Amino acid sequence: MKKMRAVMFYAPKQIRLVEVPLPSPGPGEIVVKVGAALTCGTDFKAYRQGHRVLLGDLPAPFGHELAGTVVETGSGVIHLKNGDRVVCANSAPCDECFYCRRGQNQLCDRLKLHNGAYAEYNLVPAHIVRHNVWKLPDALGFAEAALSEPLACAIHGAEVLSTALGETTAIIGSGPMALLLIQALRAKNTRVLVFGRDRQRLELARQAGAHEVHSAHDVDPVEAVRAATEGRGADCVFEAVGQSATWQQSLAMVRKGGRVCLFGGCAQGTMVPVDAHRVHYGQISLHGVFHHTPLYFRQAVELLGRGAVRTQLLIHGRIPLGDVPAFFDANHERSGAKVAVIP
Repeated sequence: MKKMRAVMFYAPKQIRLVEVPLPSPGPGEIVVKVGAALTCGTDFKAYRQGHRVLLGDLPAPFGHELAGTVVETGSGVIHLKNGDRVVCANSAPCDECFYCRRGQNQLCDRLKLHNGAYAEYNLVPAHIVRHNVWKLPDALGFAEAALSEPLACAIHGAEVLSTALGETTAIIGSGPMALLLIQALRAKNTRVLVFGRDRQRLELARQAGAHEVHSAHDVDPVEAVRAATEGRGADCVFEAVGQSATWQQSLAMVRKGGRVCLFGGCAQGTMVPVDAHRVHYGQISLHGVFHHTPLYFRQAVELLGRGAVRTQLLIHGRIPLGDVPAFFDANHERSGAKVAVIP
């Protein structure tokens, strides 16, 4: 039996590079030789504390942002062939549940997140092959293409809030997802203000296209937003940190009639006090945003293919597959910039 190398998750802070059987595709499936996978903040969080929804039964394949080359197709696959360069999403709709029938694929009752990016080969399930595997433009590299998944999440947020030309948007947070939000919002011609604490990350936010960046150490973010908007507040606010205090701050930043995207996920059980008077009488809309859909994934691939995303600001270095366990062990407390894993 042929073998391949893959990183497997056994328990929090326990991942190992092991040999597993080389997969063979069943009906509707494909096997992709991984050209590049990207580390992700969600993977670091799963590494630290486990993640039942993301990982499922243990031991589990690990990593979820990947691009590569089709090397084998199962019966019934006619739109892809061996040699195609592709990017694979980590989910796809089931087509049958209440939410999928209404186009809310990200809320699918049968949503099963696909993993196994940190490996030499990846067996892509039939429902993802059917809906959410996309061919790459010749000029788009594998590592850059693997940004499609997080970029699709950023596009989702911008679309849910219906951000429009000339509006002022504020982003709380300056990590990798904030950099992608900046570029998704700039593609919609909005004015973008970014607030964070890490000065190096804020400089990256400026390079990504933010019109203004502010350190929370130097200014009161709420007052700074009001000063930039004639006292009104931002049309839209994106919270990209995932903490109770910054969720509250986002509500204080937005203007009357404005929209708030609660993009950063808080820990389960987190309770956030809300000024109900302001939400009601200020007619403020609050939107939780989770994951992506095939539509947003396709848009992400198109933006990356056009060179409209400054990918060099997001991917900081490359490591071989064998270094993944040590890399997570050394970096899990800060889970910073993305690194490309090259099998």
